[in-house]
Amino acid sequence: MTKLALEGLLEESVEELYDNAPCGYFSTLPDGTFIKINNTFQTWLEYDAKQLLFVKKIQDLLPIGDAIYYETHYYPLLQMQGFINEINFSLRASSGKLLPVLLNTTLVRDLQGRPALYRTTVFNITDRKKYELELLKAKKKAEDAARVKAEFLSTVSHEIRTPINAIVGIVHLMRNTTLSPQQAEYLSVLELSTENLLKLINNILDFNKIEAGKVSLDEESVAIRDLVASILHGFEARAEANGLTIKYEIDEQIPEHLFVDPLKLVQVLNNLISNALKFTEHGHVAVKITQKKQVRDRVSIGFEVADTGIGIAPDKQKIIFEDFAQANSYINRTYGGTGLGLAISQRLLALYNSELKVESEQGKGSRFYFNLELKVSKEAAKATLQQTETNTAKGVRLLLVEDNKINVYVLSQYLTNWGVRYDVVGNGQEAIEKVIRYDYDLILMDLQMPVMDGYEATRRIRSMEDGKYAKIPIVALTASAQAEYQGKLEESGMNGILAKPFNPSILYKLIASYSSGTLSEEEREKNVVQHHDKTQGPFNLSTFNDLMSDDPEGMLELITITISALQEASVEITKAIKERNSQSYNYWVQNIETSLELLHAKPLHAALEHGTILLRAVPLDPDQLELVEHLIGTQFRLILKGLDERLQTG
Repeated sequence: MTKLALEGLLEESVEELYDNAPCGYFSTLPDGTFIKINNTFQTWLEYDAKQLLFVKKIQDLLPIGDAIYYETHYYPLLQMQGFINEINFSLRASSGKLLPVLLNTTLVRDLQGRPALYRTTVFNITDRKKYELELLKAKKKAEDAARVKAEFLSTVSHEIRTPINAIVGIVHLMRNTTLSPQQAEYLSVLELSTENLLKLINNILDFNKIEAGKVSLDEESVAIRDLVASILHGFEARAEANGLTIKYEIDEQIPEHLFVDPLKLVQVLNNLISNALKFTEHGHVAVKITQKKQVRDRVSIGFEVADTGIGIAPDKQKIIFEDFAQANSYINRTYGGTGLGLAISQRLLALYNSELKVESEQGKGSRFYFNLELKVSKEAAKATLQQTETNTAKGVRLLLVEDNKINVYVLSQYLTNWGVRYDVVGNGQEAIEKVIRYDYDLILMDLQMPVMDGYEATRRIRSMEDGKYAKIPIVALTASAQAEYQGKLEESGMNGILAKPFNPSILYKLIASYSSGTLSEEEREKNVVQHHDKTQGPFNLSTFNDLMSDDPEGMLELITITISALQEASVEITKAIKERNSQSYNYWVQNIETSLELLHAKPLHAALEHGTILLRAVPLDPDQLELVEHLIGTQFRLILKGLDERLQTG
């Protein structure tokens, strides 16, 4: 066979391979017009070549959601980097049915470097989509089961915590009355039993939240020495009662203020110190905090809690970190507990990429320790709702919105003793009527009530025309265990939360912070999360609904595509801010411009515009950039969560 004949045969073989390949091929002009297709692609879409070539564009075969994504994301990215791989689309066949495919496209340029055509490989993923749908159904079923479990625990916790709140309140009130020695002893037993019951409930609920992935870090500037000192102060009476001493040592090199999640750190240290006291009959408990190293504004801090207690056998030192596990049944019978404290602590530390470790010798004691990588704070710790003891609650005008008669009774006793001027109503509707008639310094709002709940009442108060209603501090009273309520509180316009059962001293400090006689208006405003206009919300789907009113499948498809685009943009925009890369930042902002307009995502749009201005500034302001990065991230999370919820409901 001659070379010429061989070349001709090879050329025919290549063309045959192109036409009958197991995947589809097509080429288009830059505007999307088909100029070449193979037989496989024609067969899948039930088109003749003459119906497509130089007649239709790729956009003509795409549902509206895919077409929008193609124009706003796919095409610009292809122009920028010259290729794009593994992107999901649906192509509409001549019969009208949709074919799920993966597209891989390469840009071919002419001699002058201008885009000449696009070559695309098409993979039919119909079977894969079926498997994905089955997986999604299984995932949704599992999530539904987890949600039912969480709702059950939330409801049960509310029912249990409400009477416990009453018991705790009555115990505190009785402490201020004249008691016989026997009554005082009975009261101490009641108080201890209530505290233990509350710890058991809280451990189970905390574990449930962590297991469901609903726990994240909420860092703020904290005076680390004051925080640890306050923790130890809370254990002094218990240690003294058991004939034990608490030793405390903190490295002088440690910076005064650090960024940390105070609630998580307190919970871990509380668990460790509580265990140390529980399992130590003689000797002491030692808490030691040291600085390991510091690199610029990052510092490694070592935390250690050691005791002279019963110790742990070598073969049990791994078991104790497992869920609902204790070293042996004797421990459970003798000392009680759920076996969750160390498991919860371990999972909380995992949020910091840290690990709780133990060294122990049976009969001599144990040493639990961990390290945290923290950022140094240049400013003083944030102000909280708790003010100094010099503030007084006397004279504060307060509205208590609570339907539980026992809670009303207990709270009324406190408020009367503290000289607070207060009114009581049993539901949200009555609260609105009171707010219209009278001026209040503070509203304590229960969340679950008949007629109108606390969320709706707060929303209606915030929406009233007079500007003063936007400024009234409204603090939620709740025994709910669910993590989701935090977002609902902020959305409704509440300023904070007081979880039941609460410590009377914390309640007193909260009320005292709104005393007109002790704090200026400016100072009082610093003590609450400022109210923002929530009527807009992070986004709405009105335009999506208009576009897809007759195509529910297309609606879900458009939402899925939008989620994918926003997830990618969120990562890249955050990266661009951290790297101070304004070019990349602007590209990704422009990339999702159409999506944000379709979603009416005004808060995110405003935050992104602010980021654009900050990245242009000379010199750059790192603190402001960090703030806007947090704000942008929050808005992205709210939008993605809302879209995902819409997707799950179908």
